[in-house]
Amino acid sequence: MTTHEFDVIVIGGGHAGAEAAWVAARMLGDRGRVAMVTMDAKAIGRMSCNPAIGGLAKGQIVREIDALGGLMGHAIDATGIQFRMLNRSKGPAVQSPRAQADKYRYAEKVQALLREGCPSLEIVEGIVDRIEVGKPEASSQKPEVRGVRLEDGRVLACRCVVVTTGTFLRALMHTGEKKTEGGRVGEQSARGLSGCLRELGFELGRLKTGTPPRLDRATIDWAGLEAQPGDNPPTPFSDMTDPAKFPVITQVPMHITYTNAHVHEVIRANLHRAPMYSGQIQSRGPRYCPSIEDKVVRFADKERHQVFLEPEGLETNEIYCNGISTSLPEDVQLEIVRSIEGLQHAKILRLGYAVEYDFSPTHQIDATLETRLVDGLYFAGQLNGTSGYEEAAGQGLIAGINAARKVQGLGKFTLTRDQAYIGVMVDDLITKTPTEPYRMFTSRAEFRLTLRSDNTDQRLTPLGFELGTATRERMARLERKLEQMQRVRTLLQGTRVTVGHNGVSLYELLRRPDMTVVNLPAPEAVMNELRAAPLQDAVEQVVIEAKYAGYIEREKQNARRLHELEDKMIPANFDIAGIADLRKEARAALERYRPGTLGQASRLEGITPNDLTILLMHLKGKGRR
Repeated sequence: MTTHEFDVIVIGGGHAGAEAAWVAARMLGDRGRVAMVTMDAKAIGRMSCNPAIGGLAKGQIVREIDALGGLMGHAIDATGIQFRMLNRSKGPAVQSPRAQADKYRYAEKVQALLREGCPSLEIVEGIVDRIEVGKPEASSQKPEVRGVRLEDGRVLACRCVVVTTGTFLRALMHTGEKKTEGGRVGEQSARGLSGCLRELGFELGRLKTGTPPRLDRATIDWAGLEAQPGDNPPTPFSDMTDPAKFPVITQVPMHITYTNAHVHEVIRANLHRAPMYSGQIQSRGPRYCPSIEDKVVRFADKERHQVFLEPEGLETNEIYCNGISTSLPEDVQLEIVRSIEGLQHAKILRLGYAVEYDFSPTHQIDATLETRLVDGLYFAGQLNGTSGYEEAAGQGLIAGINAARKVQGLGKFTLTRDQAYIGVMVDDLITKTPTEPYRMFTSRAEFRLTLRSDNTDQRLTPLGFELGTATRERMARLERKLEQMQRVRTLLQGTRVTVGHNGVSLYELLRRPDMTVVNLPAPEAVMNELRAAPLQDAVEQVVIEAKYAGYIEREKQNARRLHELEDKMIPANFDIAGIADLRKEARAALERYRPGTLGQASRLEGITPNDLTILLMHLKGKGRR
């Protein structure tokens, strides 16, 4: 048996694992040792499903990862083949960037970033089947992580472990009646680790996700299909990307087609062969990314469903059929595909399938993503019941930061609901265990005007710089931007014009709904300065600030009220069971989730304002026991 020693070990090389390894290795630097254990080093950063990054609310998460010094924004900017700002016609609170990726180049870029940016990171190929822990010295203490054991007998000692196993824990793929072990086509399942986690006392559940068939580009009749081009000019995800050198690679359009009545009839006639409806799959799938069979059943009145035909790369013939995720048998999938306009002669290169996998209910982690049962053990990504590359990457970043800080002997790092979408997501997870794969939406955030995609650097880069995850160059760019914003603000506030019989500043004028920079009645010299290329980003930010000032101030007031509750800490060893006045339902919720603050307690299902009052009294030592 060979033993190697590390500070942090990351299990898994997906999007959560890549961010965790990246940030931990960069924070610990040459003085630390970080390892990523993965089945296949060539699969690091691989896109299992949709070859895209970003989208509604997800794009904000990617921008937040970038602002904190993560790698996802760099990777997609270098490999995106189409960039779009979604909801551009709506307000800035719900606008979100999205990019179609060349999925092969994307994985290669992630691997290159890890290799070149983290020289102390060691990639270990293998399958972890056991997490080694040390027995606590006292009954009141938690066991501590000691390392991991691989299937081949190797032992890697460490102080912290971040588990990012994605869909691979006891994974089972379904296509019709056919079942195959594995978390992704051509890749095996990780079986031993689930048993180990149960032995350590963790509760595990099962979830399901799915993917659509991939088609051969050359067999699709593109004539007559609606083309969807990207933005021109496109907007990069990373603040470090030079707009003058962007986009980096060739841009291509997506195409749109639709299902029809015949497709829906074929699906209804074969529901008994669909694993989700035959009883073969018992676990819950993502509500907001349903299979085509689910859509046909749940939305029976809809005559058609949109299908986006998305290239998986520039040098591949694979086309991803976004909108017809399915686990129906091969013959049914072929009939569905060939009944859709433009796909009558399409060749299926890879069948759609569903995958079931183990996940860990999230009452077992805290806001740092460290587990409550084992000291130094962190969970991130789909293991926590989320769906999506972006949600996984955001968690990987938080877990990696906290694992590195634990090694350094530093305090915990968390994000709050008014700081970041990542903070909203983590708070949702630790106060409401997912019963289906969790997906981020702008509607989940009560401070979404504050959490815009355009101000992530202002919100988070100073934090990243303080943590050591954001570089001096990144911080300098933010400082230049803030100076430019102040210059624009001063110009707008200091320039007064006459409207009617009253004098008013341009800044005040911009608060009017019908007023934009384009129709601003400003002197020509002022307009020329506002049109200057270096100031465009700053002008956009200040216009939003002026136009939505009242709403932003209201969000700040609500955030201050939230922090009054968040500042009231609940000790980890606080005796919930001893509070006689609490209702049974409230006591059960508090004991299950063990909230760290009164604010977290207030968001638990089953907790009433009266329960909070009783809890607060006991925290102050004034309650009845």
